[in-house]
Amino acid sequence: MFSPLAGAAAPAAGWRARARARLQRQASRLFLTAEGLRELDGDGLQHAAADWASARAGQALELIVSARLLHELICEPGLPLGEEEELQAYGHQQFAHYFGAAARNWPLASWRADKAGLGLSALHGLDWAGLQYLFEQQALLPRRVRPAWAPLLHQLLQDEPEWARAPRAGLAWVEGQVLTWLQLEQGRLQGLRQLRLAAATRPALLEALGELKAELQVPLLVQGFGLDAAGAALPAAAASLRFLSDLSGVAPQGDWFASKAQPQPGWPDPDFLGPRQRRWPLAWPLALSAALVLGTAVWGLQDSRQNLDLAQQQAQRLTAEVQRLGGSKPSARKTEVAAVAKRGELDALRGAQEAQKLLQQAWEPLLSNIEQAGLGEAAKPEPGGISWLSLDYSAARGELRLEGLASDKLLALQLADRLGHAPGWRQVMLSRFQTAEQGLSGQRFELTARLRPELLQPDLPGKDKP
Repeated sequence: MFSPLAGAAAPAAGWRARARARLQRQASRLFLTAEGLRELDGDGLQHAAADWASARAGQALELIVSARLLHELICEPGLPLGEEEELQAYGHQQFAHYFGAAARNWPLASWRADKAGLGLSALHGLDWAGLQYLFEQQALLPRRVRPAWAPLLHQLLQDEPEWARAPRAGLAWVEGQVLTWLQLEQGRLQGLRQLRLAAATRPALLEALGELKAELQVPLLVQGFGLDAAGAALPAAAASLRFLSDLSGVAPQGDWFASKAQPQPGWPDPDFLGPRQRRWPLAWPLALSAALVLGTAVWGLQDSRQNLDLAQQQAQRLTAEVQRLGGSKPSARKTEVAAVAKRGELDALRGAQEAQKLLQQAWEPLLSNIEQAGLGEAAKPEPGGISWLSLDYSAARGELRLEGLASDKLLALQLADRLGHAPGWRQVMLSRFQTAEQGLSGQRFELTARLRPELLQPDLPGKDKP
């Protein structure tokens, strides 16, 4: 078992390296084994994790995990495992039952092939937390960490359309003595298990494949590496059995996992970094509105600073004029000068406080509440539903004003009602409702509310997660 923390820890990379990793368009693909990292796009050689990471600071990564580091689990149909937390808890319980208490700490990658297909891959045999720490120290950004069979399956579902359309088909992924066997029905994963060959040889593999084919009678594709080249030759390609490589290589090839397409509905897509989060369709418009609010606040702060400078200059000129005239007693003019300067200082202070509160505002739950309320009870956009026009928020007073368009008045009233029952929202009212002006469709409305930012929650009460 390798430890990525062996030796002296590399110094933490700077923020520029982290930003470079986030902006990198093409991630470096690596094959993760118990011995370290093997480049799939570079030299193809095996490297110790610490050595490779220290020489590649500031890169985005895509890790493909060897089957030798995995255990697989298929969940029984009908189990109430709709939420990711429930599926993960069930997986830890099952793996701990078969492999002991240590399995409760194994990282899990879940997959959902369709409405009935659920499964998990467990990562074992290495210090995953230590490897993540090493990546963090070297400003390396893992974008995806997937079992090897998943990107291979995605590739073949595109390259082998007839095989993918077959009523029943099989895929064998070979890594030496470890055989990962996948069963499909019309391109949808129905079964996944691991077998261990009697030896890392072609005869042992052919014996295992013969038993699987006799049992299932399906067209079968075989891909992999790590078998002894000596001994029996592979049979000629046939409609029911095809070898996509000679299986005698020492490592996988990068083009086996080269698919750039997004997984289609029904394709399993396990990731040890967690399920990919759905992007809300209104996230960018609301984020842009928030950016405009912050920009306006900063501009107002600068304007207040300029007004303060002008007031101070005017006060200095007036003071000099009074001194020149020889006045020594306080006068109405001096009082007026002091009042002008004081007002300028207060305006600048209020502007600075407002900008600071806006920058400290937790925008994610606020924008999420607005978006979810606008989508309605079904959490799906409705034709002719809510369209937002503007957002105005005063952090100092905790007052929010929203302006939008609704296809009818009922939608706007329902929106106000949902927000009025959400944590942190108070005095939610429709302050204006009128027919939209020419060029806009629907009813224009204005909604006002008072907020307690510390009580806001990302999800509305009674709202199903998407």
